[in-house]
Order: sequence, then structure tokens, then C-alpha cells
Amino acid sequence: MLNRGLRKIKREASLLQSSLSYKWRLLQHIKKLPALNPTNQSIVEALRKEGAFITSLQALSLPMNEQLLDAAKAILPNNPKSPAFEDQYVYHVNSAEIIKNSEIFLWGLQERLFDIAENYLGVPVAYRGLFFQKDFANEQQVHTRLWHKDPEDHRLLKIAVYLNDVNPESGPFEYIPKHFNSQLSPLKRKLLFSDVEVAEHLDPSNWVSCTGLAGTVVFFDSHHVFHRGKMPLKSHRDAIFFNYHSRQPIKVFSDHWKAPFSPDELLLLSKTLSPRQKASVFWWENGAESFQPKLMAR
Repeated sequence: MLNRGLRKIKREASLLQSSLSYKWRLLQHIKKLPALNPTNQSIVEALRKEGAFITSLQALSLPMNEQLLDAAKAILPNNPKSPAFEDQYVYHVNSAEIIKNSEIFLWGLQERLFDIAENYLGVPVAYRGLFFQKDFANEQQVHTRLWHKDPEDHRLLKIAVYLNDVNPESGPFEYIPKHFNSQLSPLKRKLLFSDVEVAEHLDPSNWVSCTGLAGTVVFFDSHHVFHRGKMPLKSHRDAIFFNYHSRQPIKVFSDHWKAPFSPDELLLLSKTLSPRQKASVFWWENGAESFQPKLMAR
């Protein structure tokens, strides 16, 4: 009992120290934030208020959209049609495939996306790679198909891009708007929660289901909003998730640190990058800001 209490005090002290450090870095960086056009500003404001913003590749009109889609189309036919084992609920494209189609990695490094991420996070951006995944239509209500918040940093930004049409029965990304957080405050002490547990505190009519055509894009803060990938029922979902946080996160899952790339693979992918982009890719070794994150096991 005593040891548990001491661990709790130590954990809370560490979080307080991290929070104070983050607030100080926000103040230090506020005058260095890049200017935003009205479209990008609206995305940042929605993230602050709602915790998410739904748009499309067409509406964003980013320079590398066509390259992203062409590269994804080169990979999709090679993905498995069904799970390799009974309880497999998701397939992640391996790093070798993404390196052969490096436009996918480079899409997440575009300046407009960095400007949005930096303004929302409030500090220099760490680009923590991506997950190109296929969610199978099976009955596995597990892991990220349960409601959760990501604990890695004080603010997080993820960008989901749908590669196929997603309807209510093909596993849409779902989230609960930020302003309902107070009602969900009793949900603590573990990472994952079922529909029943969440519905005890908030009516399901308030859950937002992000359905949409291929090319739908969802910006969301996975730390501040409860979210999940709804279990696909009749058809699969293909999507890419791009990940951003500060360069001094609270902690990082050990299998997500450079996901899905090795250091040598990142060096290969980074040959043509600008200094700003390289600093974000190798975020843990930025000179005076060199940082060793605490790694969490799954």
C-alpha cells in the first residue's frame, strides 16, 4: 500500500514537472509560431475547441496529394485480403514498402502541415512517422477499437487519411468532442474503455463518427479527445495515420518511437529534407534540445 502511494506521488510529481516545462516552452516559442492563412487557422481553432477537424485532400489542396494517392495505390493491392490469424484485427504496412513509395512519408512533412502542427502544439514539431494500416472486418473489439486517450504528450496531433470509402459499417474513426471531457472525467485508472462504460457517462448520440469518401482527412488531438476506430462490420478500412507531438514528450510507446522505421531507414528517407524537416524527423537529437524520452511498453 505504501509503495503504491509512493509510486503515485512520484508519477504526479513527474507529470507536474513535465507540465510546467511544457508551459514554459509555450511561452518561449509563442513569438516564433509561423503565420497561418485563414484555412489553416480554422483547422487550428477547431482542434482547440472541438479536438478534431474533418476535411478532405481535395479541400486541403496540398502539393503532394497526387503523389500520396499514387504511392498508396501501389501498395494497396499487396495488402492481405483477410487476417493472417484469428484474432488479428489490423495489418500494418512494413517500412520497406513505404520506403519504396517514400512519397507517403514525405506527404506528412509538407510545410503547411508543419505550420498547422506547430501552431496547435505551440512548440517545435516532432514528426513521429506514420501507420499505413488495414482494419479488418472481423469481430475483434480490442485495443484501438476501444475508447481511449493517448498519454504520450500534453498535446498530440494525428492526421488520418482514408484510402477507401468509409461508411458506418466499415470502421470509421470516431471521437467525442472536447467539451464533453468533464462528463467523462470518471473514466480513469486504465487506458481502454468499452461502449458500455462510456455510455454510462455520455449518450452515444454525442459520439462523432467520421464517415466519408476516399480522400477524407481527419485532424485530431488524440490526447485531449476520447477516440477509437469503430469495429468494421461488413467491409475493411484502409487509412494512413500521420503523427506529431512536441520534441520533449511525456513518454512514448516503445514500438511507436520511430514507427515504423529504423534509424538507418530514416537517414535514407531524409536525404533531401530541409533543416526544419530533418529536425522534426530526428526530434530526439536536436542539439541543445537533445532528449531521451521515457519509453512505455504495451
